[in-house]
Amino acid sequence: MIVMLHAPIRIALRALSTFYTPQKPLTFSGPDAARKLADLMVVNGQRRPLIVTDSFLLQNGMLDDLITFLKGRGCHVTTFDGIIPNPTFAVVEAGLKASLDNKCDAVFAVGGGSAIDAAKVIAAASTSRKSVKKLTGTLKGDAPLLPFYVVPTTSGTGSEVTNAAVISDTETHKKKFFVDPKYIPIAAAFDTGLLKSLPAPMTAATGMDALTHAIEAYTSRNRFDDTDRDAAMAIKLLFEYLPIAYENGHDEHAREMVALASFLAGFSFTKASLGYVHAISHQISAHYNTPHGLANAVILPRVLRFNKKTCAARFAQLEQILTASASNDTDLLAEQFISRVDALADRVGIPASLTDLQSKDFGVISSDALAEARSSYAVPRVMRRSQVTRVLQSVLAGNRDLTFS
Repeated sequence: MIVMLHAPIRIALRALSTFYTPQKPLTFSGPDAARKLADLMVVNGQRRPLIVTDSFLLQNGMLDDLITFLKGRGCHVTTFDGIIPNPTFAVVEAGLKASLDNKCDAVFAVGGGSAIDAAKVIAAASTSRKSVKKLTGTLKGDAPLLPFYVVPTTSGTGSEVTNAAVISDTETHKKKFFVDPKYIPIAAAFDTGLLKSLPAPMTAATGMDALTHAIEAYTSRNRFDDTDRDAAMAIKLLFEYLPIAYENGHDEHAREMVALASFLAGFSFTKASLGYVHAISHQISAHYNTPHGLANAVILPRVLRFNKKTCAARFAQLEQILTASASNDTDLLAEQFISRVDALADRVGIPASLTDLQSKDFGVISSDALAEARSSYAVPRVMRRSQVTRVLQSVLAGNRDLTFS
């Protein structure tokens, strides 16, 4: 039954990609990119922005220059700094109240994927007749968003170019998806002055998140020529520059290249879809509040090994792209690519296990992961519940080198 569901899902995803082809937002990059983006917003006529961010960025003065610039341009600035990892409906509703109470005419997100995802839904709910919960799902928006601008301070989620947001139910903490082309921002800024402040462990986790996006897009059954091109470029950039950004966070060129990789990977998976790494990691984050990028980074090598039987040729292509190898041995090249991912994870300090994981939760995590994949992703190979459980057992044991028949 599961196998038979794949074709309709793939057809539906391809139809959605055809009629709602994601558009890459305008981008600014380099020093003072956030100020350039703010200037664009003001020129566009928005003077009452809601800045959506987290308390760390605000309290450490990292937004002072931006806020001073906006006020100097005659803006009435409202800040909402209630963003938390894996934001909930309650967080979004608090941000919505700030937007409505202050008659904001734009949303300007500064932060990681949590801030950007929450900001998307705040921007949608600010103009909608629907409640936040009723915007959950695909194409549920009933009005254009408030003009929406993004300054990502992490390089991994790709949320600055995606048509989706993920918000957790306040009570159950289950992930809820909001999908609509309107969630893609007008423009985004990769400000190297802000990006270089990202601590090394978060640089590693978010960078591996971007790598996961690119690989899952490249191996999706819903892939396209442009998603293959962008995903492959993202993978090349991440293998080249993520270790540099991790080891020397003040290298602004490396930071900029990793941010570009995240952007390209985000565009790729928005159109091509994701896979079991995300299906499993979403459930882990829901159960233990594990940061999304870290969960993806730990799960990725296991799913690569599961997919090798089906994706050996695709993995071999990536290995050839990375090394210009003249070998025709597909299996060898595929193994080399998987080992390369392992080596990158080790170099940037990704653990082999997640200590919060508990075997008593494996049943519900496996069931929910399979349900998410069936409903949302054009996976290259279908997992059974026992195989998801094997992945989880290997994470608990800290063993990446598992095999699948």
